[in-house]
Amino acid sequence: MGPIGLPAPPMGGRGPAGYPMGPMGPPAPPIDFKQLQEEVSQKVEAAELSKGLHGVVFSNLQAMLGDCKALQDLMDKLELEPFGHLDGPGGTILTELQKDSRYPGVGSKFLLLYLLEALMVLSDIQLGLLAQSLEKRILLPQRDLVRSILEPNFNCSQNTPFTLQPELLAPLQGEGLDITYGLLDECGLQMEPNSPRSTWDPEAQEPLSALYGTLSVLRQLAEA
Repeated sequence: MGPIGLPAPPMGGRGPAGYPMGPMGPPAPPIDFKQLQEEVSQKVEAAELSKGLHGVVFSNLQAMLGDCKALQDLMDKLELEPFGHLDGPGGTILTELQKDSRYPGVGSKFLLLYLLEALMVLSDIQLGLLAQSLEKRILLPQRDLVRSILEPNFNCSQNTPFTLQPELLAPLQGEGLDITYGLLDECGLQMEPNSPRSTWDPEAQEPLSALYGTLSVLRQLAEA
């Protein structure tokens, strides 16, 4: 596999979503937030999943979020040509992918691999919190909040205080805010209840990037 969000395609030519390929294989990880954002957007745009397939993928992934092994098994089977066999929700996703009339474009496969790879960076606690986020339909405000932290601090190599914007916290009151703070805590950001202040930790960049990619793709699947 390549860096977060990019399964490693064959060397040479162009990778999925049009990424240029060099002699060393897949491109390097994003160098700034803008590149990460573009990477996510390109994956989503290249996928072109049909509306029905969006629903199948979303509902079955939702059922799998509490099972890290099931997510890993699905990722492993997606990397096979043809797909391997799975039972349960993962098998349903594989079956529908192969039936979908748009599947000949590899975009849908790479979007799912992107999402699964990002999910595997997250902790078991975060996967459980994501399942709760899906139920509460708070993916969009969560994504916007993560962006507000990640964008200005992406390349910051020092512990830097920051304050979350009130307008971004407003849609996440009560349990929704607790869930979101739990996701951030697991990335390495110390979030205090009832406080919008925290401190950036450079070690949080990778899990926070994975969380941003996960929220972006899940939200796209949910809204389709």
